[in-house]
Amino acid sequence: MLLSLHIRDFTLIDQLSVEFGHGLTVLTGETGAGKSILVDAIALLLGDKGGTDLIRHGAEQADLSAELLLPDDHPARAWLAEHELDADDACLLRRILQRNGRSRAFINGQVVTTALLRELGELLVDILGQHAHQSLLRPERQLFLLDRFAQLARPRQEIAQAYQAWRSSVQHWDALQAAKTRRGEEEDWLRFQLTELEDADLQRGEWESLRQEQALLGAVEQLQQHVNTALEALYDADGAVVAQLAGAQRELAGASQRDQRLAPAAELVSSALIQVEEAAAALRHYADSVQADPLRLEAIANRLVLLQGLQRKHHCDADALLERRDTLRAELALLSDAGAELDAAATAVQARAAAYRRQAEALSAARQACSAALAEAIAAQVRQLGMAHAQVELRLESIPAEGGHWRETGWDSAEIWIAANPGHPPQPLAKVASGGELSRIGLALQVILSSPERIDTLIFDEVDVGIGGAVAETVGRLLRQLGGRQQVLCVTHLPQVAAQGHQHLQVEKEVRDAATYSSVRPLTGAERLTEIARMLGGVTITDQVKNAAAEMLARATQPGTPW
Repeated sequence: MLLSLHIRDFTLIDQLSVEFGHGLTVLTGETGAGKSILVDAIALLLGDKGGTDLIRHGAEQADLSAELLLPDDHPARAWLAEHELDADDACLLRRILQRNGRSRAFINGQVVTTALLRELGELLVDILGQHAHQSLLRPERQLFLLDRFAQLARPRQEIAQAYQAWRSSVQHWDALQAAKTRRGEEEDWLRFQLTELEDADLQRGEWESLRQEQALLGAVEQLQQHVNTALEALYDADGAVVAQLAGAQRELAGASQRDQRLAPAAELVSSALIQVEEAAAALRHYADSVQADPLRLEAIANRLVLLQGLQRKHHCDADALLERRDTLRAELALLSDAGAELDAAATAVQARAAAYRRQAEALSAARQACSAALAEAIAAQVRQLGMAHAQVELRLESIPAEGGHWRETGWDSAEIWIAANPGHPPQPLAKVASGGELSRIGLALQVILSSPERIDTLIFDEVDVGIGGAVAETVGRLLRQLGGRQQVLCVTHLPQVAAQGHQHLQVEKEVRDAATYSSVRPLTGAERLTEIARMLGGVTITDQVKNAAAEMLARATQPGTPW
């Protein structure tokens, strides 16, 4: 349930905090006051897209947040635990839109993607805009509503998995069949490429190793020259380091016998002499081991040319040639085994098709069993909404033949047929329903389907467009009835609907210092009566209008009315 909403610098709102309660909350106000701004803000917090045009003029960012109460058994709790976004009793959502075009989203203080925000939002709030009922015209939507009414979510999920398994096996069979077709054309070419790579006797890291060895062999003469010069300075030349250190060692050895304070210096000179002699020995060994090898240098150059040619041919580096070799082996093995594997794939297609058929038949039977009940439930509700003679049918068509009619939802298609007036035969909903009738059918479906649905908060954004009078009051009563089971927010321009609210919020727009601001405040008592009267009577509010408003409010709260 939505507990509170906090908005800063969003469209016409500079700063706003609103608290929500149980039941039906109605939002009213003059045309253009910004009644739908709250709905837009909630939609953004549920993962809708938002642009810089939604940031209040003169501000650098819009900051929105909402707090929602989650019962212990709410499905959102399992979702939050799965994504390591656990909370206590409340769930905190936050969204920031920045002037530079960036957007940030948070769940319980942790940064998330808008996709995750949208995924969670689908478990928390359902928003029906005034044009949402247009989706009723799509047959796939009508089938979904039937499945929701019949509580077939699990079979629907299972048949989607069965469909994907069948499609995957068909695609695998298609790939094998295509491989078999091109086998004669490709096998010789693949085998030639593989033989070439295998004959090259590739070794991982060989390219870099050869380049390093090539560089070393190419610099042998320079290296020997450096080493010989160092040896001469250390050992071989007149006055070499070793000779001078040996002389210094002798002098200090005798001196330290007379003055022990010279002993440490004598030891250091002895150590230096030993290290210089060891360095000279290492240099002699290196000079003996590093020899010019023109034949090896030529062999390395030839090997590098071969590897470079293979890299160009296969458009990859030297190490990736090994992966290319393994890929060619796998492709050849696939071509060689195509016959046996093709038979196995065909068997898998048949098995998975049979599994899909079993599930589709069971799902189709379950739909048939519930379709009449849903049609009658829709008819019963819309008759209360001013379509007194409405007759509704939900027609199912099943096409079990394998092929283009198999889908993730089964092989059924559903369509609502309606006769709005007596003496007229039923026709598809898309052909006969007006905008107002669609609104009423959409509301009727929401009333019918809200009970099994685990959505705690429903938001209606002017879904009462196109209706009025007694029908409008019935719509209000239905919304109030929904408020007895779930939290309902409704943006409305109809006094008959507004009077049915358990809470009433008024959206106002004012101009201050040449800037426009929208604000929201709760209405009770006389203020609420005045607002209902304004909605009834327009500019001039007479005593008669006020009395009508009072009567409307009294009817909404008289004994026997919902919650």
